Amino acid sequence: MNYPSTRKSLLEKVRSGDEVSWTEFYRRYAPVIRYAGTLCHFNADECDDLVQNVMLKFFNSAKRFVYRENEVKFRTYFATVIRSQAVDFIRKNRRAEAVLPAEEAIDPAEDGEFMDRWRHMVLEDALEELRRRVDASTYQAFEMYALQHRKAAEVSAVLGVSKAQLYLAKSRCLRMLREIVGRCNEFDGELHLEL
Repeated sequence: MNYPSTRKSLLEKVRSGDEVSWTEFYRRYAPVIRYAGTLCHFNADECDDLVQNVMLKFFNSAKRFVYRENEVKFRTYFATVIRSQAVDFIRKNRRAEAVLPAEEAIDPAEDGEFMDRWRHMVLEDALEELRRRVDASTYQAFEMYALQHRKAAEVSAVLGVSKAQLYLAKSRCLRMLREIVGRCNEFDGELHLEL
């Protein structure tokens, strides 16, 4: 199974017009689009407009869109859509105050912070996959102890588990998370995700 299976299945659901998937798609990608707007020096309202324009563009082409993961990364394709909509926005509004001319609008795919935000989103997806693969109590122990960095004694007391069970949950979840992250990095060699 190639990562991102969740993303690929999400894209297939979006393509079929699944309303819940559109909501998830918006929730996942809107922050990335907003950030790209800040690269073009858009204000908050303009960033919101950019989100709407990109989502509308993607929505209108979703029925025809076919994700060919072996040909192009979705991130690259999506960054191209964002850049295109940002350039159109600058041209349409003839923004004299725009720092970058439309032809030189920053390319999100080339920006390090954009990649950092993309990595963060992929890591959230990896954590979500981990959450689905382990039982709720194991994930809760891992989240409180490993992710929130709470003291072992505190987590043990709150969850009513021994420290040994807590250490085992952390070890098991980290092993699984490394495997998930490894697949992410293998699928997209530019990610360089680390735990």
